[in-house]
Amino acid sequence: MNLTTIITAFCSFSFLMIGADKFLSFLEPPCSLEASISPIVWQVLGVLQIAAGVLIWLPKFRKHIAGFFTVFMVVFSIVHLTQNTSDIGGAAFMAVLLGLLAWNPSFLRGKGK
Repeated sequence: MNLTTIITAFCSFSFLMIGADKFLSFLEPPCSLEASISPIVWQVLGVLQIAAGVLIWLPKFRKHIAGFFTVFMVVFSIVHLTQNTSDIGGAAFMAVLLGLLAWNPSFLRGKGK
């Protein structure tokens, strides 16, 4: 198992969990921006995250999903900072991991590729 597979698995699980939380509200503490975002937008974000959790496994879509959500996570990290909230760790960490998948440097591809 190479590093790309491990990062993809982690990101997929995170997307599925965070997306499902938009509908089931099981993560504690809840996102501090939830109250300031329209419920429809909140649910659309959940659908996008769940779809990303599935589609990131397809090599054809992986780079596009990783690139889009890298920007998405950076933007929401900035929104958190401008709102003086402190729960940006997950978004910042995901932005780094997704950025690595989008960039796909040689150390992620493994030996012999």
